[in-house]
Amino acid sequence: MMRKQLLFYCFCILFVAFSLLLVSSSNVQADSRSLEKFLSVHDKWLGITEEGVKGPVGDWHYYWKNGFRIDSPEKNFTLRTNLSIMVDGGDIGADDELQRAFPDLEGPDVEFRQLRVSFFGTIYDWAEFKVDIDFANVRDIKDEWIRFTKIPFIGHFTVGHMKEPFSLEEWTSGKSRTFMERALPTQAFAPGRNFGIRRHTVALDQRMTWAVGAFYNTGSYSDVGHSKDQIGEANGWNLTARVTGLPWYEENGKRLLHLGLSYSHQFSGNEDVGSQLRTRPESRLTDDRLVDTGEFITDSADFINAEFASVHGPLSFQGEYFHVFEDADALGNPNFWGFYLFGSYFITGEHRNYGRQSGTFYRLEPKHHFRPFKGGWGAWELTSRFSYIDLNSEAIRGGKEFNFTAGLNWYLNKKTRFMFNYIRGKVKDREIPTAVEDGSADIFQARFQIEF
Repeated sequence: MMRKQLLFYCFCILFVAFSLLLVSSSNVQADSRSLEKFLSVHDKWLGITEEGVKGPVGDWHYYWKNGFRIDSPEKNFTLRTNLSIMVDGGDIGADDELQRAFPDLEGPDVEFRQLRVSFFGTIYDWAEFKVDIDFANVRDIKDEWIRFTKIPFIGHFTVGHMKEPFSLEEWTSGKSRTFMERALPTQAFAPGRNFGIRRHTVALDQRMTWAVGAFYNTGSYSDVGHSKDQIGEANGWNLTARVTGLPWYEENGKRLLHLGLSYSHQFSGNEDVGSQLRTRPESRLTDDRLVDTGEFITDSADFINAEFASVHGPLSFQGEYFHVFEDADALGNPNFWGFYLFGSYFITGEHRNYGRQSGTFYRLEPKHHFRPFKGGWGAWELTSRFSYIDLNSEAIRGGKEFNFTAGLNWYLNKKTRFMFNYIRGKVKDREIPTAVEDGSADIFQARFQIEF
């Protein structure tokens, strides 16, 4: 605990000091001139690195543009490498009820939420590939796939370890999400990444997307080199599909209405391995799951998700509803559900960016990057979210949780962001595996995020 407290205090000092350094740089004219000179040199070198150099053999092109890139002479082969870093720090406080059930829940902590290296490339004009490894989580392989883009009448066809097409929030990249962590029901019910095949295509002049896939239920690859073992030991397989539509789209996405529907049927493949639904309290500062069904045997399960999002300039809303039907006769065929709803407002006038080919939101670029001597302070976003999950049904009493989150996001530029979240969580009616009648927690957390 002393080590966690020391790391937390160091994180707070560095976080505040860096923020004050950025802000104070505009208050002193000399500092402003120094910063302006530094950024001028930075821009000059950025131009040089974007131009790059030609290799000694075969005129291969090596340069920096949104990551380190290598192109073959005729661009028959391209490769881009990126590094993404997220550092989280915060403190969790709990009442006596939760502290009794979860003795390790309270206290400060700091962690590398993400230390991810990704490689994305193309082969001629018919294939793309990606390898994405997060070294902050014991070399956790996120993506490992190849996509064929030129198969007639099929569209994009992907094979490998990837996200199943389910849920707007799940499909949105963690680097672009509005909150530090996904909402309670998304964490508990979205299938996440598995090994399989997936087809994805766009229709109706990019007003509609649909994707369908079949996946082994392998879960995350927790270490390099174990893919074969996890495929052989997969707990069943899933059929998953998602369709989205844009009934309203104006001003290049400044105003829009997004609707979507996802479905996943999960076949159990191992009678000795049970299913389990649970979620962290929208924070990775703890490994405790405040609601948890425990492990139970089920023959199959149906997961249904409905999603919507609307953008009205700087103001936007997003919400999803989840429902799970378990085929478990011995337990009375329980079903579980949850939802979230959030609002976002950019006080600096930006709006959330929507990708019509993916049916998701992607990262924001501020109107004015952080350059205070030129009046640029980046983008500032106010957020709030309410989420709920109910894991009580029939013989299973995993508990109910309500969370309210208030947040502030500061985008210095397209690839650098500070995030602040306050979460008030309330847990009720949990009987297994640890009883909680009525408990609450307060979570304060912050994140520094940067990508190279």
